[in-house]
Amino acid sequence: MKKQTKHITEGTTKKYLIGLSVMAMALLFFLFSGFIFGDEEQSKVQQTPVNEPLNLQGSGELTIKDWVYNPMKKLMVVTLNLNKSTTLLDEKLSFTAQEKEHPKRDLPTHVEYSDESRYVISIQQVSPSFDVMALNVNKENTNTLLTKASTQNSLKGGEEKKELARIYTDQRKVEMDKNLTILTEQKYEIAAVSEEIEEAKETIKEKKESIQTINERIKEIDQKTVELESELLYETEEEKTQTEARIHQLENEKDQINQEAAEHELAIQTTVEKIEMLEEKREMISN
Repeated sequence: MKKQTKHITEGTTKKYLIGLSVMAMALLFFLFSGFIFGDEEQSKVQQTPVNEPLNLQGSGELTIKDWVYNPMKKLMVVTLNLNKSTTLLDEKLSFTAQEKEHPKRDLPTHVEYSDESRYVISIQQVSPSFDVMALNVNKENTNTLLTKASTQNSLKGGEEKKELARIYTDQRKVEMDKNLTILTEQKYEIAAVSEEIEEAKETIKEKKESIQTINERIKEIDQKTVELESELLYETEEEKTQTEARIHQLENEKDQINQEAAEHELAIQTTVEKIEMLEEKREMISN
């Protein structure tokens, strides 16, 4: 009887230990599954940096100001600032968009607003699981003297597209806004002018900081010059020659940075006038 009880107890203990082992393995799997299967989830983010200049193959620079997505409306709006080179000033730009989920399908895009240095592009029918979105910036080459081969490759009659840049946004990084909608051209223009005003104000701030730094350096130069001039009274002729050379060097530096300060002052004055004109323009557009 005791032997039978012992076998029952041992069997129960083994089942209990097996059960604990299974639970422990399940717990470990749950805790570490993110590490085991995390390669896809933790894949490299494909995101073109915002507010950083991007070279357009010698045609200037492009900066992404905003890239916003409304998953409710399947709508994206991209705001780009362009610092065009002379080769691009009179050229027409176009944009094509593809999502990673459907790389061979061009999504509907439209330029909602554009001026000499700013483009606002809408992208429609964006899948909620787009993963990565690519936006191509193209230059439209209109040339009536196309060869037969180039005509076959053209998209519309005599129009050819040359890709200047391809920019990306990642679903993990894109700015989400459920209230995002397409605005009127007037509102986009007001936003563009307002941004110019803010950038001009930032320029003034930077110039004033530079002037302050220059003034502090001038004080240091004046103080050092006084010290060197007092040392001349107790120096040998050879030492005086070296000290005078040092004083002359400081005076040249002072003249140079005073000129820089004057240039900054002039830039501030010009920028203040620019802000006044932009504010008048914004008020005129708003009315």
